[in-house]
Amino acid sequence: MCRMISQHGEIDLITDIFPELENVKKLPIDAQTQILINGNAFQPATVIVRHDQRLLLGKMEWGVHPTFETDPKAFHTRRLSMLNARKEKVLDPASYWHSQGLVRKPMLIPVTRTFEHRHIHTWPKPVPYAIATCHQPDHEFFYIPGIYQSYQLTDKEGTRRTLSGFAMITTQANPPMAQIHNHGENKHRMPLYVPLEMAQAWVSPKRTLGDFKEILNYTIPADELNYYTVFPLTGKAERPDGKAKDEPWTWHSLPALGNDVPATKQQLFG
Repeated sequence: MCRMISQHGEIDLITDIFPELENVKKLPIDAQTQILINGNAFQPATVIVRHDQRLLLGKMEWGVHPTFETDPKAFHTRRLSMLNARKEKVLDPASYWHSQGLVRKPMLIPVTRTFEHRHIHTWPKPVPYAIATCHQPDHEFFYIPGIYQSYQLTDKEGTRRTLSGFAMITTQANPPMAQIHNHGENKHRMPLYVPLEMAQAWVSPKRTLGDFKEILNYTIPADELNYYTVFPLTGKAERPDGKAKDEPWTWHSLPALGNDVPATKQQLFG
């Protein structure tokens, strides 16, 4: 499941697309530190949030807070499962996302790349891929719909704090993404990649129920995605070529998409 993104770009590229956007805290984007944002660590990302009639640019932690969990261990596990929101659940009026009113709190995640991992038979580690949209120039942003949560909590010292977190919306993977995200409990899923017009409509104050359903039911055509392999995203190993994590890296003996058996195994069993 997509839990890693890159925001390796300039903030002016976002404000040019959304001229009404308010950069309230005058956020810069430090392109180097934004190359990899890991949802598994609940890292903050730059997001666009619709709040009443205002469109705001800010930082928010990746991961909705399961306010119904009181046990710390259960809270952490549940929050990991709420980094992403399945579009099927977002459409379901009986879901948590509806009961907590999060579907009425739209937001966008500006990304230059998303990352997914592919399992290869007998290989000890999965192969990471970077994914972007074809209509997006290099290191410019595209926008993934999400929903966000904001609530107040009183800590042990009696101080009232406002906490917030977001969930990225995911959908059923198209053919190439299903072949990349081919393993694990949430395999064959992908982020809800949408055209710019739909991204803008998602956070529009004029969004209708029809718009809401149309956006959630959109599937990007396979030929509108670019993808390539990258060096391992986590761990202590540094790239030998010194390039950034979102730059292409060749994995030798990697079989073509749709075939997850390395060449040596094909010869052994073929």
